[in-house]
Amino acid sequence: MSGDRRSAAAGRGHGNGGGMIRPDFCPVCERFIGPADVCPYCGEDSARPPVWRWMKRGAWLLALIGLAWLYAAARGRNLEAVQIGRITPMMNFAYVRVTGTVVTRPYVARGDGGVEYLSFVLNDGTGRLRVAAYGDVARELAGEDRLPKRDDEVEVAGSLRITAGDRIRLRVQAADQLRSSGAGGA
Repeated sequence: MSGDRRSAAAGRGHGNGGGMIRPDFCPVCERFIGPADVCPYCGEDSARPPVWRWMKRGAWLLALIGLAWLYAAARGRNLEAVQIGRITPMMNFAYVRVTGTVVTRPYVARGDGGVEYLSFVLNDGTGRLRVAAYGDVARELAGEDRLPKRDDEVEVAGSLRITAGDRIRLRVQAADQLRSSGAGGA
């Protein structure tokens, strides 16, 4: 809008403290516009100094750089192997990697759509836990014949679920998180 309207509005003196321009109000129509750079009512530029606009853009840029760094750090992180005997209830829902020997034959539950669930018990010498896979992950493992056999050495990563009575389960989130030596018998 024109500079004449701006100076006329600033001289009116109602609602803006006797001619003082407040950055959260439009200098022309004197309506509250909050952090907007342009008044949504009359289309006038706000009286906010340009440095605020650059600070807003800089904050967005800094946030995006931070998210990219966080993503890269998470993708590059190697999981340390955890001993089953050292798992505590405070580790519920933690994402861990466990290495051990399969001590039971894998249980496979089939439904209308094929394999729905599979599980086996893993022992690393310090304790036991049940490893389970559901849905697409279970179907992929069974379909590629990647099920471990009894006495196979297995390395598996997934999220822990610790239930009442300190029963420990590890849920495999993706088929490539399960690696088996295949040395065991049937």
